[in-house]
Amino acid sequence: RHLLSSHGTVFRLTCPYTSQQNGRAERILRTLNECVRTLLFHAYMPSRFWPDALATATLLLNLRPCRP
Repeated sequence: RHLLSSHGTVFRLTCPYTSQQNGRAERILRTLNECVRTLLFHAYMPSRFWPDALATATLLLNLRPCRP
């Protein structure tokens, strides 16, 4: 904990199945699904390109300057 705090990281223990964690995960999944559908729809691509669009959507989500 001392090592983490010396680098500005806050160490927190949370249960993975709490409603707060599930809500955040659900929002991220919904954002990814909407982004994938948008990418495929606007590029007129068939659904067989879903894995590629998902990889792109994940990259875009991770590159956003704000918190999801």
